[in-house]
Parts: sequence; C-alpha cells; structure tokens
Amino acid sequence: QIEIPNAGINALRRTPRMGGQDRPTVKATIREGGRVFTNVALHLKGAAGSFRRVDDNPCFTLNFDKFAPGQKFYGLDKFSLNNSVQDPSLLSEKISRELFDAAGVPVPRAAHARVALNGRDLGLYVITEGFNKQFLKRYFKNAKGNLFDGGFCQEINGSLSVNSGDNPNDRSGLIRLINACREPDAARRMARLEQTLDVDRFLSFVAMDMMLCNWDGYAMNLNNWRVFHDLDSNKMVFMPHGLDQMFGVMRANAQYSIHQSMRGLVARAVLGTPEGRRRYLERVSQLSTNVYKVSEILQRVDAANAVIRPALAES
Repeated sequence: QIEIPNAGINALRRTPRMGGQDRPTVKATIREGGRVFTNVALHLKGAAGSFRRVDDNPCFTLNFDKFAPGQKFYGLDKFSLNNSVQDPSLLSEKISRELFDAAGVPVPRAAHARVALNGRDLGLYVITEGFNKQFLKRYFKNAKGNLFDGGFCQEINGSLSVNSGDNPNDRSGLIRLINACREPDAARRMARLEQTLDVDRFLSFVAMDMMLCNWDGYAMNLNNWRVFHDLDSNKMVFMPHGLDQMFGVMRANAQYSIHQSMRGLVARAVLGTPEGRRRYLERVSQLSTNVYKVSEILQRVDAANAVIRPALAES
C-alpha cells in the first residue's frame, strides 16, 4: 500500500512522459502487512510504451534508504513496481530474467505484488530489483565501478546517466570500448574488444536476446540496457532491462531468426568479425542445449502462473 500526500501527488502529475533527471521525487509511506516504511523516495518510471500518469496505473521506483539511511524493504534498498501494460501475462520479466541469469548474464530479479495507491487498487504489478550496488555485489567482487543507464534508444556514446558508481565522471571504460568498436581491421578489433569488453558475457547477452525474441533490447533497438565498468577486470559488462516484450509479441514473432540485423554498435563490432560470428553461433548452440530447455521453461511458467492467478482473480 502506497500513501502519498496531496502535495506529492500534484508534483507527480508534472512528471514528463519521457525519462530524464527532471522527474520529481516525492516522499511516500509504504505499508506491507503490519510493517510501515516512512520517508520512502518515490518517482514515476517508464518510457514511451509503459509510462502512465499518476492518476492512471503508473509505474514506480521506490528507494527506501535515500531519505532514511539504512532503511530496507526485506533487505532491498531499491526496487521498481511495473504496470506490465505491454505484457498481459505478467510473466515475461520473471521468466526472461531467470533465463538470462542461467546463461551467466547479470540481471536483477523479478517478482509480483498487489499494489494500492492512496486506497485505490491498482491490481497486480511486477516487482523488479533496482540497479544498484546491492544488486551488483551478487555478480562482482568490486561494485565500485560505474553502472551506466542506456536510457531511451541511446548508443554507448550517448549522454548516459549513472545508476551507481564511486566516480560518476569516469567514462574511460566507455571511451576505450567505443574506440575498439571503431577499429576497421576485424582481427585487431576483436583483440581490442577482448581487452575492454567482457566478450564472453556479451555473446550470451546477445544470444539470449535473439532466442527470447527481444526486439526492444540493445542489439536490435538500442533500448533497455545497462553496462557496468568492472574495475577488477577493467572490462565493460552489458546487462538487460525492460524484458516485457519477449517470446514473439509486439514487433517480433515466434519464428525469430538468430541472424537479425544489428543496430547496437558493440553488437555490430563483435559479430562483424569472423571470430565473433563463429563464437556467437557456438554460444547459441550451447544455450539452446543447456538453458533454453522448453519443457522446463513451460513448467516454470505453469508454476509462476499458479502463484499469480489468485491475485489476478481478486483484482
């Protein structure tokens, strides 16, 4: 249950439809069962497809310790509540994130919750874990590097904001990656990419995008992505975001080719080399055998569906 004073609601009504640093943040009270969390930082989230006004069924990002240091929600500092307007099943985020994780790609977790705003029942929402140090520490020993937000359809040389990092002005990892991608000689390019990009994880990242029909990801649409500068390896690590239009819905279909045209500079740079192409096809083969196990995925869908159906029926 989210409670926001009238002044906060009026501030949220001025939220711009597209993302940016100017989205107002207000203080909210969150009630869950018998627990009460005060001074929770809240702002509306979403881009072209998912953004809804506060008087509709909006998406929220909640930060529990921004105004109340040390406050956590079941151990979490930050998470988002997504309205799932582009995924009527409400399962795409959860199932897709589990598959990316199984493929070795860092990705925040997803779950579900019934949500009410000032007593108004908004129905069933998808919870997604925040992109912050708490999340990064599950995958990296050193979480001090910058985690860059791809924003809305931006390339790695765009004006990327920083979700987390001890030195937000440090763009050295991005600059090295951009320069490596622009190397004209394929052999030298791949060698330079190996020095600045976690190529192994990137191949899994792109392969899973293709296998899950993610038309709205980095590789094919420059959208819904993050990239982390792992300071220990001094390499950039890509990770997915916004996995609500997968499995052949919206602009893709279930007969999705693994040979899609690429918009992402890094994807073109890697797969544009003979070695990168060969390793990509090998990775697709490995993941289709070891991760994309259809019978197990269907069982997981049934199990998750059994959990959310009672809540949908009540909502």
